[in-house]
Amino acid sequence: MASPNNFLTNSDKVNLKKWRVFLIPFFVRSHIISLADFAGLLLANHPDIELTMVVTPNNTKFATSSLDKSNGSALHLVQILTYPCPSIGPQSGVETVGTGNFHMARQGLEQVLQQHKPDAVIADVLFPWITAIAAYLKIPCILFSAISTFSMLVLDCFQKMRVRPGLLDHVTVLGLPGPEVRMPVLELPSFVLKDNTVENVYKAVLDTFGIVVNTCRGVELEYCDEFEKTQARRAYFVGPVTVSYPMYQRSIIERGGEVEGESENNCLRWLDTKNERSVVLVSFGSLCVFKSAQLHELAMGLEGSRQNFLWVVRDADQSDEWIPEEWEERIADRGFVVRGWAPQLAILEHAAIGAFVTHCGWNSIQEAIAAGVPMLTWPLASEQFINEKLVVDVIGCAARLWEGGKRSTRETEKELVPRTIIAHELSRFMEPEGEFSSVHRKAQELGPVARSAIADGGSSMRDLSRLISDLINAMESKTCQ
Repeated sequence: MASPNNFLTNSDKVNLKKWRVFLIPFFVRSHIISLADFAGLLLANHPDIELTMVVTPNNTKFATSSLDKSNGSALHLVQILTYPCPSIGPQSGVETVGTGNFHMARQGLEQVLQQHKPDAVIADVLFPWITAIAAYLKIPCILFSAISTFSMLVLDCFQKMRVRPGLLDHVTVLGLPGPEVRMPVLELPSFVLKDNTVENVYKAVLDTFGIVVNTCRGVELEYCDEFEKTQARRAYFVGPVTVSYPMYQRSIIERGGEVEGESENNCLRWLDTKNERSVVLVSFGSLCVFKSAQLHELAMGLEGSRQNFLWVVRDADQSDEWIPEEWEERIADRGFVVRGWAPQLAILEHAAIGAFVTHCGWNSIQEAIAAGVPMLTWPLASEQFINEKLVVDVIGCAARLWEGGKRSTRETEKELVPRTIIAHELSRFMEPEGEFSSVHRKAQELGPVARSAIADGGSSMRDLSRLISDLINAMESKTCQ
C-alpha cells in the first residue's frame, strides 16, 4: 500500500486544497461496501480529498458500518448525507432495488447535488442519469462499477442483441476476447430482457469523464483492454477494493483472531481446530433468497458430504423451520453455523479453508481469488451467472456445483438443488489430487496475482494514481469531459 502522500508533489503539499467529492452508491449492500472500501483507498492515497457518502435514510446505518469496517479510524473523515427515496424494496432497511425503480432516486439526489455543489461526483454506474446532472452543474462525474469487466462487456453484447425470452433457449456472445460465451436465456438477468437499463448505463459510460471498475488487470487483462478500447473515455481498474486497504477484516488475521463480537471470535477459533484446507465455506451474500425446502436440502447435503463446513446463514433465514431434526447435534464435530454477519475475508484467508460455495457475487469472487481459494458456484440472480462463466470457463479457478439441473435468475423457473447432488459434488471437489486438482492449483496461482495488483507499484495502484491525478486536474480546470 502506498503511503498517504505518495501521489503528491512538493508543490502540491504547499498549497493543499480540500476537494469535495461526493460518493453515491446504489441501494444494494454489496455496492455500498465496494464504494466504502474505495473511499478508504482514496483517503489513504490523497487525504486532502474531502469525501461525503450520499445514501438513503434506511441505508445510513449500513453505510456507516461499512465505512467503519473498511476504513477503521478513517470513518470520521467521511461525512454522510441523506436524500429521500421511497422505501418499497423487499427487505426491511433496504431501499428500492428493482431496476424499474432506479429513477425514483433522481429527484432527491439532484436536490442534494444542487444544494451542496461538490467539486466532483463518483456515482454507481446503475445511476447513469447522474452524468446529466453533473454536466448541468459543470462538475466532473466518474461512474463506479461494482461488477466485473467481463460481465459489463457481456451485458452490453446481450443488450445490443436485443435478446427476448421465448425466442431462443441459448444465446452466444461473439466478438469478445477469450473463449466463446454461450448462456441459457433463463440465466440472463431480467433487466437485460425487459428494459433499456443496460443501454442507458453504457451510453452514460461513454458520455462521462471516466469509469472506475472494481477489478484488476491481472485477473481480467484481456477484458480490461477490450473495455478501455470500446466502452469508456477513461477506465481505471483499481480492485480488488475489498482487500486493498488494511481493513477491519484483514486486521482480524493480524491480531490473531481477536474481533469485536463473540460469534466472529467463535468461528475463527473453530477454524483454528481444523486441518489446513479441510473446511468448506458456504455463504450466499446478504440478498439471496432460499425457500425453506432448499435450505433443508442444503443442510442435509452438507451433512451427507462428510466434509467440514462453515455455513453463514443470513438474518432472514434464521427461523428454525428448515433445520432437520437433530441435525445440529449430528454435525456438531465438523460443522459450524454463523447466523447473520461473518468476517468473510478473514475466514477465506484462514489456512483451514479449502473451498468456497458461493453465489458468485463479484465482491465474494474477488475475495476468494485474492485468498487463493477455489470456488464451487451456485449463482442465483442478477449478473451472477455471467460471473460464473468467467471463473469456471475462462479463468478456471472454480467449478459448477450443479451442471444438470434447471437454473434461472427467476425463482419460479429454477429447480430445487437436491441434497444428493450437494453431498456428491462437495465430496468430489474436496478430494486431494482429485479431478478438480487443476481448479485448486489455478486458484492458488491467482492469489499472488490479485494481491500484487494492490501492492505498491501494482497495476491497480498505478490506475488509482492516474485516477487521482486526472480527477484533480479536471476539478482545477472545471472540466466535465
